[in-house]
Amino acid sequence: MNVIHLHDAKYSCCRKPAARILIAVLARSVFIFSFLSAVVVAAPAIGIVTASGHFSVEGSQVWGNATLFDGATVETSTASSELTLRNGVKLQLGAESRARIWQNRMVLEKGLAQLAAPASYEVRALESAKLIRAPFRGKAFQVTQGPALHTGCMVYKNGRFLLQDQMTQEVIELTGPDLSANVGNRVEARGAASSATPSVAPATSTMTVASISPQSQGGCLSVAAALDARTDVPPATAAGVPSPATAPPSSPAPSVHTGMSKGAKIAIVGAIAGGGAGAALALSGGKKSTSQ
Repeated sequence: MNVIHLHDAKYSCCRKPAARILIAVLARSVFIFSFLSAVVVAAPAIGIVTASGHFSVEGSQVWGNATLFDGATVETSTASSELTLRNGVKLQLGAESRARIWQNRMVLEKGLAQLAAPASYEVRALESAKLIRAPFRGKAFQVTQGPALHTGCMVYKNGRFLLQDQMTQEVIELTGPDLSANVGNRVEARGAASSATPSVAPATSTMTVASISPQSQGGCLSVAAALDARTDVPPATAAGVPSPATAPPSSPAPSVHTGMSKGAKIAIVGAIAGGGAGAALALSGGKKSTSQ
C-alpha cells in the first residue's frame, strides 16, 4: 500500500504544475479577449463614407455606405466616395484614390481628394497624391446668395466651366456669358454666389458670373490635370453649339407634315400612265442617297 501511495503521490506532484500552467494560459487568453473586445466596443465611429459604387474600407469591399472608425483606410476604384465626419469635416475622394482618416488628421496616399476642414485638422498628401482644400463651413453648411469674387484658373469639364480659386483652392462651377473665350487662362470672376447644387465634381459651389477679366494667358495645365478637365472648349461647342451652362431655352420643334409630297404625287401619276415600272423609277430617282 505504501508503494502505491508513493507512486500516486509522485504523479500527483507532477500533474500540479501542468494544471497550473494550463489554468494560467486560459486565464490570460480570457483576459486578452476581454480586453480586445472592450477596445473594439469602446472605439467610437468618427463618421460615414458613401459612394455610388464599390469601395474598400480596411481592405474589405463595400457597396453604398459604411461606418468609419478612427485610423481606417478608405480606397476607391472606379467611383468616387464622400466621407463625412462627426466633427463636420468632409472629404471627397476621387476614383482610384486612397486615404487614411482619423478624427483630427488624414493622410492622402494616392489619387485626388478635396477636403473641407478647419485649419486645426492636420493634413498630409504623399507625392503621388493631389489634395484640394475647400472652405470649411461646419455641419450647418448652407450656401447663401450674395456678391462673390474669385481669381484663379478656369477650365472646362463635362460641358461645364470650373474655376479653382488660387487662394482657397475651392472649385466653383461658373455660369454666365463670355466664358468659352477664357478657358485655360487665369481670370478674375465677379458675380453672385448661388444656392444651386454643382453638377460636376469636384465643384463645391456655384456662381453666376456678371463679369470676367483675364489675368494671364495659360498656366492652367496642372489645374486641369488635377481636376480631370480641359484647358480648351471642344470644337463643337466653340463652333457655336451651346454648352449646358450657357444654352438658351430650346425652341419648339418644327411641325411635322404628314401630307403627300409633290414628287410622290407625280410618281403616282406616272404609275397610272406608264405602269408600275415607271412609278418605281420615279420614286427611286427622286430619293437622294445619304451614303455620300
